[in-house]
Formats: sequence, structure tokens, C-alpha cells
Amino acid sequence: MRPIDKTKAQKLVTKLESGVFDENDVDNLFMRLRAYSHGNKIFREVADFVAHNDERDRGLANESLEAFYLSFKFFQEYTSSKKALDITSPFPLYIKKLMKYQIDKCKESDLKQKFNVSKDRFKSRLDNIFSEDKKKKIAFMQKDKMSEQTFHAIQHVLGFIGSQPAFDHTEVIGQLLTVIKANKLVVSDADLLKHSDRIVVCVLLLLHEAKFDYGAHKQGYCRISCDKSSISYNQIFIDKDGNPVEHEESFGNLQVQGYVVLDKEGKDLTICYPLMTTELDTEEWCDENMFVIKPLSETHPHHLYKNVVFDAPLYFTDEGKLCVIQD
Repeated sequence: MRPIDKTKAQKLVTKLESGVFDENDVDNLFMRLRAYSHGNKIFREVADFVAHNDERDRGLANESLEAFYLSFKFFQEYTSSKKALDITSPFPLYIKKLMKYQIDKCKESDLKQKFNVSKDRFKSRLDNIFSEDKKKKIAFMQKDKMSEQTFHAIQHVLGFIGSQPAFDHTEVIGQLLTVIKANKLVVSDADLLKHSDRIVVCVLLLLHEAKFDYGAHKQGYCRISCDKSSISYNQIFIDKDGNPVEHEESFGNLQVQGYVVLDKEGKDLTICYPLMTTELDTEEWCDENMFVIKPLSETHPHHLYKNVVFDAPLYFTDEGKLCVIQD
């Protein structure tokens, strides 16, 4: 790192330690250290959102969305329609890609115990067994046969649909500290960690309304969300005997939801899952203007719900909270 870049990065680290910073300072630090991430993939992923915040066609988030999309595409075309997949005949190329994504979702120990194969070795076997015709978008066996164990391993990875976050709150902060230290910048872990929640809110804003292109018929996208977008408001709950009972509801924690759009018989089917999870309490980190109180319906005007609104442009307030940009 050039001395001038190191000096600028150090000023930003000191600012984050002080707690007096905004989203631009966080963006600038990730951008300043982007070329010096030393293999820390999650740090580099966040830094890439600063550099390319219009549309993403690579990276951890893009791969996570593609894996989720392909899982449901396979479920829709094969599992739910009860169509058998014959891997001894040419099959859609996306399924081979899905197999590799599914391998990544498995525990290494489980694959070794059940099928005596590591993740890397399993992926290598798939490449040895199945050739690709990218023009026709098909994969096909280049060997006459495969071992029974490999066949059962393929059945296993295609036998479940699972989603998992691309990264979480703790990993983002952990890798930020690792990269700062790898570049020999002076940092106090305790001082920076005191303001880690505020840093994560800035990272969430980077991902909000980002778009992703992974070759589907429509782009994927992500938005800030939370565990529960609606809770009861000023309602009295009673037990079966009519006695009032305590009832506490919470919006839970903030997260980034990833959305994929499938083509289902000519209509869009949108499915979402947590792309990034956090430990940030929603009501603590969202400004009051993000909450609205509405009746359950016109027929139940007295049954009120408190809702939190994320489908709007957001910004970071001076108090360090998420807030809706007013027209």
C-alpha cells in the first residue's frame, strides 16, 4: 500500500473508532482497502458493492442468489412435477452447476462419512464425469458408468433445497478488523467493536436495492428487511378463560433479503431468503418514520398492526439510524 493511501486509511479507521462517522466514511474505508483485502472474500464483497453498486454479476452475494434460484428452478421443473432426472442422458447444464452449489451447502464431515469424498474431490469428479456443451446448454456423461457411491452422492445433493446467508454481521466486522491489521494500520479492537453495529447499518445500506444478473429471465435483487415485518399494536390477548395474558411481539433483527424471480407458466414467481443476517434490533436501529400503524382490514378496523416499511429509498441519519427519504 502506498504511504499516502495508508495515511488516508488510518484516518478513516480512527474516525470509526471514535464513533463519529457516517456511511461515506465506511464506504471510503472499504474502497481504500479494496485492493489490499488479502483474500478476505467477505470484506472484498462489501468493498465491491462500493465500487460497483449498480448491478452485480459476480461475487458471494451473486453466487448465493444464483444457487437459491437454481434450487427452486430444479424443484419446479423436476421435484414438484415428479419428473425423473436421468443423468445418463443429456440434461440441462444448470443442473451440473446446481450440483456444485449444493455440495457447498453440505458439511464436509457428512460427505466424507456418507460417501467418502471431500467437497473439492466431489466437484472434480463431476467435471470428470460430465462434459458440457455450452452452446446447447446441456451436460452429458463422458464415461459409460460411474461408481454407485458417486451416484448416491449426486442423489443426496439434489435431494434437498436449502438456503443460507452469504455472510453475517460478525463475519463482516471480523474481516474488516483482519484487513485493517493485515495492512499494518493501528486499531483498537475494543474501540472499533463498540461501534460495530453502526458500521453494519452502513453496510446494509450498501446492499439495499442492489441488482444481480446471473442469467435468469429476470434479475435478482436485495432489500433491507427484518425477521418479522408486522406485529400487533395495542391489542389485548386473553386465554381460553377470558383472562388477559402477556403477549410480547418483536420485529426481530435487521437483515438483507435476497429475491429471485422464477418463470412459472409464463408468470413471475418471486421467492426470498435472508442473504445477510445481523444482530441489530429493528426498532432500535430504524427511525420512527419507517413505522406505520394500520388496521388488519376494512372488516377489522380495530385490529391494529404496526408495520415497518423498507421498500423505499433509505438513508443513514446523524443519530445513526435507518430512515426513509421523504419526497
